[in-house]
Amino acid sequence: MCQNLFQIMLKKLSVIGFLFLISACKPVSEQASSQSATALVAQCITSQSQCEINTELGDFSVKFSQHQLTDKVKTELPFFIELTQTAQQNTTQSITNATAYLEGRDMFMGKVPVFFEQMGEGKAYLAQSLLANCSEEQMVWRLWITVELKEKTKTFFVDFTSQRL
Repeated sequence: MCQNLFQIMLKKLSVIGFLFLISACKPVSEQASSQSATALVAQCITSQSQCEINTELGDFSVKFSQHQLTDKVKTELPFFIELTQTAQQNTTQSITNATAYLEGRDMFMGKVPVFFEQMGEGKAYLAQSLLANCSEEQMVWRLWITVELKEKTKTFFVDFTSQRL
């Protein structure tokens, strides 16, 4: 009888312990947001083709942030892309929408959609993305960005290099 009671208690403790452990876990999306982008510093990286983009609609800045970011984005690790409207030419219009996608510049890797979210008053957009690993140690990616200001649109790109983990 004592042994049966002990086994029942052990099973209950195991279940309670398991439930306690999984309740402490967060989904990946919540983990990423809890390591908020504000804790990371957005920066131009040396492998980037351009950081400041001058267009007839205005000037824009594209910066990257990632844990362990040096001069290349690391594959298979989430990273952030910050798009900022830095200067405006003859207008007080802010970005009304920003869309983007990533593709390999020299090797077809498909199109990776990038979903920007507006930060503040429309002058800054932030997106989180992830790059697939490549057979090459380094790979050049092209980030195509389309910005809308009222009824006008402009598409431009930024090339950057990723480093395989």
